[in-house]
Amino acid sequence: MKAELLHNLIDLVEEFNKNNASGTMEDFVVWLSGKYFKSEESEEHQEQLDLMLAFQISMLNKLIKRQTKEVISESSLSSLDGYSFLLHLDQADSFRKMELIEMHNLEAPTGIEIIKRLLSKGLIQEYNDSEDKRAKRVKMTDAGKAELERLKPLVDAKFKSFAQALPLNDKLSLVAAMNKLIRS
Repeated sequence: MKAELLHNLIDLVEEFNKNNASGTMEDFVVWLSGKYFKSEESEEHQEQLDLMLAFQISMLNKLIKRQTKEVISESSLSSLDGYSFLLHLDQADSFRKMELIEMHNLEAPTGIEIIKRLLSKGLIQEYNDSEDKRAKRVKMTDAGKAELERLKPLVDAKFKSFAQALPLNDKLSLVAAMNKLIRS
C-alpha cells in the first residue's frame, strides 16, 4: 500500500507540473485540495462564494488599515503604504520609482504622492538612474531607517494580533491561496 501511495503522489506531482508554472509546495497543496475537494454546488452558489471571497478580502484590508492606523498616525508616515515602501527599500539598495509603485499594485499618481511625502519627510532620497536617464531611483535615508526601526516592532505586533486566531497550517494555506489569486 505504501509504494502504491508513493506512485500515486508522483503521478499527482507530474500532473501538477504539466499545468502549473509554479513549483512551490504551497501551490501544490492548494491545487491538490482543489482536485480532491471540488464543490458539487451549482454555478449560482459559486458566484455567491466568489463575491463573498472578494468582499471578505476587502474587509480584511480595511481591518488591517484600521488596526495599524494608530501606530502609523504617531509616526512621520501617513499611510500603511508608506510603511510598506520603507520595508521594501530596506530589503534592497534602491528601486526605480515605478518599480516600487508597481510592486504595491498602486496607480502611478497615488504611488508618486506617497513617494513625494516620503521625500518631503526626509525618509527617502531620489537620484537619477544610471541605466535609464528618464527614470529616477529612490533609496532610504538614515532617517528612514531609524523611523522603520522604531515602527517595525509596533506594526509587527498589530499584524501578529491580527492573525493570532489562525494556526500555522491555516496561515500557510491562506498565504498560498492569496499568492495564487495575486498571480492570476
